[in-house]
Amino acid sequence: MTSDRDQEIRNLAYFLWEKAGRPAGHEHDFWAAAAREVEGDQRKDDGTHENRFVAR
Repeated sequence: MTSDRDQEIRNLAYFLWEKAGRPAGHEHDFWAAAAREVEGDQRKDDGTHENRFVAR
């Protein structure tokens, strides 16, 4: 089962990838950028930090 956070990262990574013109071979870059953004938003909410910048 996929967590809500993982799904949010996946959706944002896909959006960023499409916005960039769907470049091949940069999937990990878009996942990492989306994870940084989602994790950054979450740290603002609850003050916690968990390093989860792993592409799946």
